[in-house]
Amino acid sequence: MRGPSVTTQDVEGIIAHPRMTERALVDDLDGHHGDAADGVLLVVRDRLELRRSVGACHGVRSSTRLGCVLLDGGPPPMTAGRPGWPAIASVTADASPVSFLFVELAAAVDLGAFVADLARRATPRHLMSPGWPVLAFERASPHLWTPGDPMSVIGSSHQINDVAGDYPADVVVTDTATTSPRRTGVDHHVLGPLSDGVRLSPPPSWADYHRQGAESSDRQLAAQRGLALGGVDAQVLNPRGFQRRATDPVSTLTEVVPSPGVCRLETAAGPVVVDTRTGLGDRDVPRLRGLLGVHLPWRGAHGPVEYCRLVASLAMTGVPLTCLPVPTWARALLHPALLAVLEEAPDLDDPMSREVHSIRARRAAYQHHSAAAWRRTVADLTGAVSATPPRVSVLLPTRRPEQLAFALRQVARQRGVQLELVLATHGHDADERLVTDLSESTPVRVTCLSGPADEAFGSLLNRAAERAGGDLLLKMDDDDWYGPDFVTDLLMARDYSGADLTGTPPEFTYVEPLGVTVHRRNLTEAFRPVVAGGTMLFSRDCFTAVGGFRGTRRYVDASLLQALSSAGASVYRTHGHGYVLRRGRVGHTWDPGLGYFVSRSRTSQQWRGFQPSVLLEAEERDVPAP
Repeated sequence: MRGPSVTTQDVEGIIAHPRMTERALVDDLDGHHGDAADGVLLVVRDRLELRRSVGACHGVRSSTRLGCVLLDGGPPPMTAGRPGWPAIASVTADASPVSFLFVELAAAVDLGAFVADLARRATPRHLMSPGWPVLAFERASPHLWTPGDPMSVIGSSHQINDVAGDYPADVVVTDTATTSPRRTGVDHHVLGPLSDGVRLSPPPSWADYHRQGAESSDRQLAAQRGLALGGVDAQVLNPRGFQRRATDPVSTLTEVVPSPGVCRLETAAGPVVVDTRTGLGDRDVPRLRGLLGVHLPWRGAHGPVEYCRLVASLAMTGVPLTCLPVPTWARALLHPALLAVLEEAPDLDDPMSREVHSIRARRAAYQHHSAAAWRRTVADLTGAVSATPPRVSVLLPTRRPEQLAFALRQVARQRGVQLELVLATHGHDADERLVTDLSESTPVRVTCLSGPADEAFGSLLNRAAERAGGDLLLKMDDDDWYGPDFVTDLLMARDYSGADLTGTPPEFTYVEPLGVTVHRRNLTEAFRPVVAGGTMLFSRDCFTAVGGFRGTRRYVDASLLQALSSAGASVYRTHGHGYVLRRGRVGHTWDPGLGYFVSRSRTSQQWRGFQPSVLLEAEERDVPAP
């Protein structure tokens, strides 16, 4: 398996071998811990399985010749090595018709380290860390393995319950019939008292479900609080590439007879066939983008768990979903917030209604069925320490005292996030009464600073950033409207995109002098170099790396975006339904004229009056007078 001699034909011969079944990874890794090998090849379906296999490959084999094959194709996984690795002697890669990578190194490297590096580079995120707690799973339960998790412990029942080492798992999660040793009462010398873990029932087939009786089965499924589904990998299954205008009709998720557990969707690009044991594939999602939606008849799959896992995955991608009345087993497994969206009856022929429905469903699926949400639920059930969400510092500059009350309300209405506000007044002092009201009526901590009217705008913003204590910085403007889920959606997009800076376009703009709302032709759910200046969310490290805002009087937002792009940072646009840009007659740092905002070439729709998306949930007192 030497690099320069490897060809596509070699790879096709390897994966056609009778041993190369979908269970080969689980079967072959068992019992070989620490063995050295002449060469090691990991064969997986796609990026999803590559990321899910990270923990299972740790400490299993080491070799100077390592490889990875993606059976469903796509760009081959790549590596340039890691600091501290031996030198790479050769690299061979191909993307068609089989996607593969082979590397030969000067000395042996552990398969787990190799696979972790491939998985890390398979998505845009710079770091790959699901956070605490450290979880352990049985090899026989790959559907539960947490994606992109090199800290996880995966092995036999004995291995995952072993507490002899310095760093055992915090929580053991099992769903097989194996009787696992109990860890209750063990006071570990490093971690202290250990949790007994989470014991789930094995996923029932439909025959098991009906044999036990629907009422009893539903009760058992509900007791597991959705944990039986495992967590959906949001770094791969997400709304990136969502198409606002779909051309294909709604497709019904149908059973493939006589193939048990296999479902099928018809698309213009050909059928998408899903084995519900392995779930939705990475390469399936782009083919679903052209559908108006997917209809769920609640029939098929290997059992209720597999069906609901597929539903959560589809919702996470943003594919609009409709359904027949929800059965009791689905209510036991899927979160009520997601089911409430699925039970709506949106007009999928209307692009705006269709996108709003998609946003609500993807938000609910992410908040309750993503891998991160699944891990938090495990931690809550066992009392384990979990990673805390990032704190966001809002940088709010204003030179208009008359806008202060309005601007503070936009911050105060944000829900589901930890916020602090750094209020930077430009040429005036903040009204103390308004600031006190915000501090006393919300959990938002407020820091105020002021600058003279002649201070450069960029300089004032840099001083505000210095006073901020959050993990992330978010610039908001004092005259724009923000929906209550605006920050939540930005954080979600930041997570699944891995972007250095996340924002929205000025998709909805209220042109105040004309009393007109316009919906602009902006591409969203995509990496683009520009977002609205009042929506920029970025890390402090990213901000510091380019020296902060440029000390200019105007164009400070554009200058920051330019500096970040020049430094190699990525910029991602999520949807703009939770934001409305206000365009007044004067007072803007960038002013191309009102005609720019109402140009028919830039807008898809225009309405008289204030007509935001329903997701803005605008308060009556903040709606401008006609």
